[in-house]
Amino acid sequence: MSQDFKHLSNVSPLLTDDSLSEALTEWFQESIVFTHWEYVSETNKGDSYLSELMRIRIYGTNQNNDLKQVQVILKSIPKSLSRRLTFRSDEFFKNEINFYEKVLPELLKFQEQKALSEPFEKYAKLFLAQSDGKNDVICLEDATLQNFGSAVRQTGIDFIHCKLVFKALAKFHALSFAMKDQQPDAFNNIKDLVFETYYHERLRSWYNRFWKRISGIAIDAVEKEYPNSIYVNKIKEFAVPQRYDEMIEATSDTTNCVISHGDSWTNNFLFKYQDGVPVDAKIIDFQLSRCASPVLDVVFVIYACTDKELRDGHYKELLDYYYDVLSRQIRDLGSNPDLVYSSETFWAEVKKYSYFGLAFSFESTPMIVLEPEDAVDMDMKGDNKLNIDDVWQIGPFKTREGRLREANNIVHCVDNGYI
Repeated sequence: MSQDFKHLSNVSPLLTDDSLSEALTEWFQESIVFTHWEYVSETNKGDSYLSELMRIRIYGTNQNNDLKQVQVILKSIPKSLSRRLTFRSDEFFKNEINFYEKVLPELLKFQEQKALSEPFEKYAKLFLAQSDGKNDVICLEDATLQNFGSAVRQTGIDFIHCKLVFKALAKFHALSFAMKDQQPDAFNNIKDLVFETYYHERLRSWYNRFWKRISGIAIDAVEKEYPNSIYVNKIKEFAVPQRYDEMIEATSDTTNCVISHGDSWTNNFLFKYQDGVPVDAKIIDFQLSRCASPVLDVVFVIYACTDKELRDGHYKELLDYYYDVLSRQIRDLGSNPDLVYSSETFWAEVKKYSYFGLAFSFESTPMIVLEPEDAVDMDMKGDNKLNIDDVWQIGPFKTREGRLREANNIVHCVDNGYI
């Protein structure tokens, strides 16, 4: 064993031997002393822009000197000061740690009081989290050991994948609706522990230049694929700086709020396959978690993860499926879905908030269609805080397929009267 692998403090000073021993003890429910760690692999380039990721094994021994191990995805705050400052990494880590350590445990504690046939458990479980704003780390179970893996983000997900995603999200969202109904004080105590990390007045100057860039990419896609059409006029009316105000309004509206995921694009779902067919899904990466309408997650899935063919054939069916799972889970949790979040309210919010998924897709689609070798280089030198537009210098789509992926999002929104 190399000297480098005797301690994890060289990865982050917060990963002390004592903290690792405590985490191992909690994980295995017996006294474990950390002994060493082992590097397994990197993750794919382009899988994460806000964190540095690697797959490792952490070892320890129990009182009988038996060797125990856990394999985790170690998510660490970028070591580059410029990258940390530019992307406000400390806020995203703080938000996810709050979710895992303070919010999710309360939702699960509420769930444990119920006799559910199929509780929400489709998330990557936390092994350890430490934070000081400079050396933050989050260690999550490596779901690949349970045969979960990523879909190919460039191609979009099909009907079966999408149903699994909506099932996982619906069961997650249902916890908030039922808890808010039955234990409103307890829910109010946790709902503000996750905070808005993307669309807020304090972040306008952080995002406005990049919004102009990605709006231009969307307009270019429509002009090239649907020239001289109503879609060109509509996207030019939509893709304006003032749209950020509506994004702020959407994320701050707590009328029908739940603890939501906030970043429900293809990369943040893992799938289990049998004979090449997806049979299960897990949600990962809660760095953008917020308290807002569940529809914000739903419409982001629609415009970040699906394509025209899937929407043409199954759009209403998929949204009906999401609401059916949601309403049944709310009922099983002991609340009346017709009172806490009716079908009519759900569809009204789909109409109200679909623009949100479209606007977020302006950013996600160019990132999604990038091949791994073309992913944005996040190796930032120095200690200067830059504008994100100086780093994420993505340009117009290179292929007709990429342009159509975004242009058809816009067509769908226009044809359905959402924008």
